Amino acid sequence: MRRLLSTAALLAGVLGVSHACSGGDRAKPYSNGGQDAGSTGGGGGLDATLSDGPPSPDAQGLCGNLVIPVITERPNVYFVVDRSGSMSDPLPKSSYNKYVNARIAIGKLLRAIGHRLRYGAAVFPMPGGTQQGCHAGAEIFPTQDGDPASYAAEGKSGPVLSKLLAVLGGYDPNGGTPTSPTLELLAPTLAALPGKTFVVLATDGAPNCNANATCSPDECMANIEGLYLDPSTPCAAPINCCDPKLVSNGPELCVDRQATVDVVQKLFDAGIGTYVIGMPGAEPYAKVLNEVATAGGTAKPVEPYYYPVQDQDELTSALKEIGIKVAITCTVDLGTAPPDKSLVNVYLDTTLVQLDPVDGWSWVDDTTVELAGEACEKLKSGDVLQVQVVAGCPTSVK
Repeated sequence: MRRLLSTAALLAGVLGVSHACSGGDRAKPYSNGGQDAGSTGGGGGLDATLSDGPPSPDAQGLCGNLVIPVITERPNVYFVVDRSGSMSDPLPKSSYNKYVNARIAIGKLLRAIGHRLRYGAAVFPMPGGTQQGCHAGAEIFPTQDGDPASYAAEGKSGPVLSKLLAVLGGYDPNGGTPTSPTLELLAPTLAALPGKTFVVLATDGAPNCNANATCSPDECMANIEGLYLDPSTPCAAPINCCDPKLVSNGPELCVDRQATVDVVQKLFDAGIGTYVIGMPGAEPYAKVLNEVATAGGTAKPVEPYYYPVQDQDELTSALKEIGIKVAITCTVDLGTAPPDKSLVNVYLDTTLVQLDPVDGWSWVDDTTVELAGEACEKLKSGDVLQVQVVAGCPTSVK
């Protein structure tokens, strides 16, 4: 960002492993011909349903003769990615800019757990329009099921993820940060999605671009970021560089705090949570991003309530933490009650988990099991493709 204030500068810059019934190596889970292990309905997170007929005893290494379907509902994760001009700045410890790094981190997340999600994306601002870089964003990738778990097992991008990354790659950073009008525009689309929906807002600054805004010098981004009205006049109180009498598009540099908080609160009231990731450059606006995260119902226990990141590793870690919170639960709902609860075993992929309320699993009711301690943490690591519940052999108890 140029430190000399100009219209161009304003818009481009500010803007426990155990043995089962038989010994030997464990093979891959039973498969019914390649069905997606993460598909919803019917078998849910399993590769076999009751209607397929039971596998043979100890089929594919799972002790038992009946795979009980696990009910899984994929949540919707909707990425709203800032592509303002400042996102062209490099991200520390990376040879790529912030926008490209956001795309890379999204790819890493969805390669790992995309089979557990439905996902879509929007970017803002959108090119064109009459608002000189402040045109509201729009959906660029409609929400849909992620790729089958087989791609995650191989660490590869499937066709769905490949298409998303290609679409994101078709945009370059430019313009301001019209956060509130973008979310207002997306609200009906988000509200119409079936199931639980979460927005992941990735931005490197404060919302702005509100031509009707008025603000004091301490809420003017030009003042906050130390720009100059001219080579000898800094944007410092009492001078307000968001005053339209001084800068024609000055109001668009006001921090659009209230409108953004209001629309995120509106989404939350409709059952849609909003997670906020603040990339480098967002630090002066931590208070605003804290308010947005709080309104979105996703505030962390202590400040900062949003997810500040400084490099690719932190960005990847933040997205993984959010993805696991949204997609993975240690409460496992079964599609049917097993014939005999004493003849049931639980597997994380093909690893047997012992009945143990502290670090294994336990019954909640006839159709629900709960993973705890080490078993739950392993599932939440994001490295487990599926939970399998199998009946037919005596329960392995710690």
